[in-house]
Parts: sequence; C-alpha cells; structure tokens
Amino acid sequence: AGADPLALFRRWFDQATAAGLAEPNAFALATATPDGAPSVRFVLLKALDDRGFTFFTNYDSRKGQELAANPRAALCFLWQGLERQVRVEGAVE
Repeated sequence: AGADPLALFRRWFDQATAAGLAEPNAFALATATPDGAPSVRFVLLKALDDRGFTFFTNYDSRKGQELAANPRAALCFLWQGLERQVRVEGAVE
C-alpha cells in the first residue's frame, strides 16, 4: 500500500474511474447531530489535495449545520466492482 495513504487513494480512484464504475466520486458522508445521533448521506468528491478531500454543501443544510456544531466527519467510498472501500475520518474545515 505504501506509506502515503493519499497516493494510494489517488491510485485506487484512478482505477475505479478507468474501470467505468458508476460515480466513483460518490461517498457516504457521516456526521453527528449536536446530541450525538449519527447522520449519513451520499455526496460527491469535488477535489483532493494535500489538505484532504473536498465536497460542497449548503451551510444552511442539515449536514452544514451538523458540521458547524461538530466539525468532524467520516467518509466511505465503495467501489464494489473492484472489491474495495476506503474509509476516512477526521476534522472538517
């Protein structure tokens, strides 16, 4: 896998794209409500760089409000055709 997880992700993402998988940029985004209840929905990856994964949201949406109250999230990409998934957890800005 190598020492750089972002390099591995980029390689796997490129393979998922080249394989023609539907929406390889789609991922499940999990947040939590202020009282700690989990909340998950699918969103699209817009960019990836050394700072991390970029997706767009409306700040007034439920996920925007949850991220403002608790700026941590988990992502999960599933590329079933390649029998791969990638989990990411961390701070959101």
